[in-house]
Amino acid sequence: MTAILKLGLSYLIKNKIQNLFITLLILLSTFLVCTAVIILANTGYQFKEMHSRTNGAHQVLTFEKGLNDPQKVYDWWTAQNGVQVSPLHTYRILSGITLDGIDISNIYLFMMNTPPPPWNADQLVFTAGQESASPAQGSVWIPASMAHSYNIAVGDTVQFKTGAAVLSRKVSAVVVDIPYGAPFSNTARIWMNSSDYQHDFTGFAGKEQHMMGIHFDEYSSRSSYWDRYSKETGAPFLETTMEFESISSFYLIINQIIGFIMIFLGALMMMIALITIGFTISDAILANYQTTGVLKSLGLTSRGIMSTYLIQYALLSFIAVIPGLMLSVFLSKFIINISASSLRTNHGHVPVEGIGAAVFVGLLLFLLVIIFVMLYVQKNRMIEPVQAIRYGMSEIDYARMTQRMNSPLANAASFGKLPVSFVIGVRSLIKNSKSSVLMVLLTSAAASVLVFGYLVLTSITGIDQTAAKWGYDNANIAGVVVDKTMFSRAALQSALEEDPRIQNVGWQGNITGVIPSDVAASITVNPSISLSLGVLDGSYEDLGFETLKGSNPERENEIALGVSAARMLKKDLGDLVDLYIEGKKRTFMISGIYQAIANMSISGRINVQAVRSINPGYEDVDAAFINVVDPSQAGVVAAQLNERFKDAVSIVTQKALLDDSVYKEAANILLYPMALMGLLFILVTFMIIFITCRISIRKENKTYGIYKSIGMTSGSIRSSITLGVALLSLIGSMFGVIAALYLLPLLLEKVLSGYGIVQIPLVLNGWGILLFASLSIFAAAVGCWLASKEIRRASPRMLVIE
Repeated sequence: MTAILKLGLSYLIKNKIQNLFITLLILLSTFLVCTAVIILANTGYQFKEMHSRTNGAHQVLTFEKGLNDPQKVYDWWTAQNGVQVSPLHTYRILSGITLDGIDISNIYLFMMNTPPPPWNADQLVFTAGQESASPAQGSVWIPASMAHSYNIAVGDTVQFKTGAAVLSRKVSAVVVDIPYGAPFSNTARIWMNSSDYQHDFTGFAGKEQHMMGIHFDEYSSRSSYWDRYSKETGAPFLETTMEFESISSFYLIINQIIGFIMIFLGALMMMIALITIGFTISDAILANYQTTGVLKSLGLTSRGIMSTYLIQYALLSFIAVIPGLMLSVFLSKFIINISASSLRTNHGHVPVEGIGAAVFVGLLLFLLVIIFVMLYVQKNRMIEPVQAIRYGMSEIDYARMTQRMNSPLANAASFGKLPVSFVIGVRSLIKNSKSSVLMVLLTSAAASVLVFGYLVLTSITGIDQTAAKWGYDNANIAGVVVDKTMFSRAALQSALEEDPRIQNVGWQGNITGVIPSDVAASITVNPSISLSLGVLDGSYEDLGFETLKGSNPERENEIALGVSAARMLKKDLGDLVDLYIEGKKRTFMISGIYQAIANMSISGRINVQAVRSINPGYEDVDAAFINVVDPSQAGVVAAQLNERFKDAVSIVTQKALLDDSVYKEAANILLYPMALMGLLFILVTFMIIFITCRISIRKENKTYGIYKSIGMTSGSIRSSITLGVALLSLIGSMFGVIAALYLLPLLLEKVLSGYGIVQIPLVLNGWGILLFASLSIFAAAVGCWLASKEIRRASPRMLVIE
């Protein structure tokens, strides 16, 4: 036993750098896999915990069209058993916000008249500031999502625009506001002192609007409540309904993306780690073949020799798994913190789930290492002392290697036909076929991770280039109505018609389409009773709206459905669908199906004639989409129009509308984990290439000694080997780019299909793809070059004698 321990420890000491890198590889594998497990376990956990804590709304009813009496609807719901209802909130729409003298665009605000407690549903949770029953006079509460997006802290003064007037208010608290506090949201509720609200808004033009939240004890029972509502009131609910899926989608989607990427990369890292360990053991056995033969001839058993490797890698795994597990807890908590920042409070630590599962995975990885070691060291049983001493390998392996080196491919790379440096590099790869396959797999994995991460980030930051594929319009300018009491469509339309720079314009309103109860009852998965309908006065095609299949509606009896709505209704192109619009039933033919991240694709598109067939006086406008003759002038035109109509409409370019505070925030959240994973894969590529090249070089000491004895310099030999590895890495990176462009997006689409995105719109930048793909080649080349230092230190004479 003493001899076995000494041999095992001697292997650790002999190959210090190699064993250090293997330890780091196991550590990183544990780190990445366990982080993925914890993030997956926490996907949605914090949202569900906070939603439960606040008795959050499953549906939010907004009364903005005058089609239902808010008080009557509120009274009906408060009389129901099994539901809790928030107060009937009254609010005014603000036309803008200014912070430190700078106008913040692309955020739409509701100034809420804060009701006294208690609230039965849709409660607020304080994350900063002094907790109180209502804001103090002269102050407001703002949601955490808005505070984080614009770096607003307690004590800051913010100016709110209310038409022509401006209200200055001090932020006294930051709160978690579930329905309107999701990350990337551009709508927020500002909570105002009730006395201030009554004083400041008395005499303002227009009328107050109302909203209320409903929390169901059993969310799946909501359709039965709405059936009862329709029967008892004699008509369906006709105002806007925000469903739970829409409330939760932006809270969950980022963690879903990060969780998917981490799980995929964790599994990939685990596979690479185990293959590398197995390869290292195989080559270690081969490198020590003669030594093993001598030891066997001296009486040491195969089991004893196998135990030396088992001791070595068990110790390395034990050293690596524990810190890897500990680091995974810190990283996962960091990622969870930034991805759920709008739910984070300052009154306690962030609860992290899944640590037990991560410990189990760490132990599993440790056992997998041991199992792989036991499988690979079985080769020791087949070592014959005579063959080992004579060939340095088994006679069969020696014959295979000789046959491979005499193959047509090897003969093609001969000294007489190609440059010497190229031949040395290529023949080294052919001779060490297992390590060559590993290098291809490794550089493919690294390139796919780096390129895919780059594509995800650039596709989000460059969303203005693919806006139509995300369900938005593709017009040059968007004007969003922020105060309908101040808005005049005729005035804006006249200004646009007089401006020769304007090419065309479309006017969009939004209404709710209610699914009849007999259709809703047939939906077995995530039943929904309403669709968000976009109503366009203009051409969908001119404004760049796209569909996955079919076309946008052109006639009043046509509708385009979002993919989630079509899936829920089990409808396809040419099918008929019945909807209640403003209390009247209409039948539409499905002309197209599209995807949209907004409302999780539980939506539809119709033209204005469809609504005017029900309500001839329909002129409701929520947004104006404007195309200009010269797109380069879009910024100038938008700024001039916005200055003229800013009291009622926020007019910005398409890029500004999509970038500001929305997808820029998503990119910032994804940046840290994606950058970390990219760096990890570059590091792993470097380490594994270093290990494999070091092993291969040690096996070829005699050959390189002969090269040096006939006049080749150490630098030329090292350059030749590095060139071969770089060429092999180039091949691997090409496979990686193909996987990043075609395979990984397909897998991510499976994750995002539940959020209404079935085809990921990628923004392709050839130079960027080339740069990130080349990083894996660079890491491989550097690893090989550093591993070949032994050639420089070795004496030609000693190498030949050995």
